Amino acid sequence: MLGLIIVVAAAAVVGYFSFTAWGLGWGITCGILTMLLVWLILSLLLRRFVMARQFAIQNIMQEAQNKANRQLEIFYRKRVSDEKAIRRELESIQFKAIRASLAELEGYKKFYIWNAMLPKQVNAMKVQLYYQLREYDKVDELLPKALLMDVQSLSIKLARMYKNNDPQIDKFFRRKCWRFRGESGAFIACVYAWIKLKQESVDAALEALNNAKKFSDHQTLLDNIDVLTNGKAKHFNNAGFGDSWYVLALEEPKVKKQRQQVGRPF
Repeated sequence: MLGLIIVVAAAAVVGYFSFTAWGLGWGITCGILTMLLVWLILSLLLRRFVMARQFAIQNIMQEAQNKANRQLEIFYRKRVSDEKAIRRELESIQFKAIRASLAELEGYKKFYIWNAMLPKQVNAMKVQLYYQLREYDKVDELLPKALLMDVQSLSIKLARMYKNNDPQIDKFFRRKCWRFRGESGAFIACVYAWIKLKQESVDAALEALNNAKKFSDHQTLLDNIDVLTNGKAKHFNNAGFGDSWYVLALEEPKVKKQRQQVGRPF
């Protein structure tokens, strides 16, 4: 990593000359201060360039969302009732924006030598975008090389583990997903619970939901606990999470869900 090399080199040079001029104590002190200062400068410069490209991607997605909303208004005014045609048109707008965003992400490569974690962060963004394109082979290829920290990325990982019949899904959930609080905790617990119901494991689903309840009072979470407690698993419903749920493609959304958001890469 070039950034680390520069930091260490600068600290060593300053530390050496400080040592020869003022002694060991000042040499160590000046070396450490130089390391911190150079690291801060490099981090701020890198952040500036990275954020500029991120804003460009956000603008692409926002423009696509606005276009989709305008197209929906046209459909409503013309009273178009063909839901499949509406969905195809909205997906076309969405997919074009995602392709443009993926192309924009390639611009990050020139910064990889400065930060060893940046490739993993970019891969996490790509995972979400390729998932929306339903290019699951690329998602599966990128997941092991991605830094999965946010709830949406972890939920995608759960969804792919479910689709691939990965026996490690329970271990992964407890290790990576058990810690979330609030709406995030409620959402990922409900995603996992939905999967466990499909695997005919009501007890595991209820356990995850009850754990999330300790830190969240999200209504969808509470409703799902209620239906499972009362033996009505068929009424389990994650629709209350909106696009965050439907983007996982585990269930088909209603057309009106498409109006709220075209897609979110982050």
